[in-house]
Amino acid sequence: MLRQPPYALRTRFLTWYVVALLFLGLTPVVSSCTGSDDDNAAPTPTVKLVDNAALGSYLVDAQGNTLYYFTRDLAGTNTCTGGCAPVWPIFFEPNLVLGEGLKAEDFATITTADGQLQITYKGWPMYYYSPVDAAGQNVREKAGEVKGENVGGVWYVMKPDYSVLLARTSVVNKTSSQSALKSFLLDSQGRTLYTFGRDQTAPATQATNCSGNCIATWPVYLEAGRTLPSNLKSSDFGVITRPDGPNGATRQQTTYKGMPLYYYTPDGAQRNKVEGDGVGNIWSVATP
Repeated sequence: MLRQPPYALRTRFLTWYVVALLFLGLTPVVSSCTGSDDDNAAPTPTVKLVDNAALGSYLVDAQGNTLYYFTRDLAGTNTCTGGCAPVWPIFFEPNLVLGEGLKAEDFATITTADGQLQITYKGWPMYYYSPVDAAGQNVREKAGEVKGENVGGVWYVMKPDYSVLLARTSVVNKTSSQSALKSFLLDSQGRTLYTFGRDQTAPATQATNCSGNCIATWPVYLEAGRTLPSNLKSSDFGVITRPDGPNGATRQQTTYKGMPLYYYTPDGAQRNKVEGDGVGNIWSVATP
């Protein structure tokens, strides 16, 4: 029958075993009945994505409170001031932990005009919704609620994959030099989209109405996907086929309510640039 070595010998063996592991650069595994896996758990996201049957995927905070964007914030600054501010409190989180599907490079921090810090997503400042109740008090909507969607036609949940967004800002007409507040369509990066008046008066030849030097100045827009603010209808968007693709091939262009959508080269492919409205008295921002 095998006999166990004396206690002192066993203890000495275990001690030299641990020393040998450490010498080799290994770490001995020690288990404990009182140990917990919580110490190794991933931190809880402070911004994450959730899904809604009607709205799809959108951003919320750690507690599931919906985050919104304001169409008047096209310049990337907070324009919700005065009486707007209590209804739409800013979102700020000093230690952002992102949930699955979100990228750090899409987030930034700005300072508002009154010195508050606010988180932006893809250049858009983010807000909560806190409407006034029957007692006249601003009460933050509950986690999971999306009552701020399409309020005033200018507030929308912040989605990660908008193919088209809406902006509302002051636009100068290049023919009249008059300024007017307009709502208009943007691409996913906040770049202004335009329509060409000739496409309306000559719909049968839309694919060639703007070509050659015209299309060099007014490049075509082709959407990727079909994720829209809730007051835009997917059925209003379509596609035409143009004959002027690379190497003599055809190419496609997105339409809105039957009108092809274009960029304007002098905008420099930058957000918050609207230099094409009223050009030649025939070009205008694409208004919903």
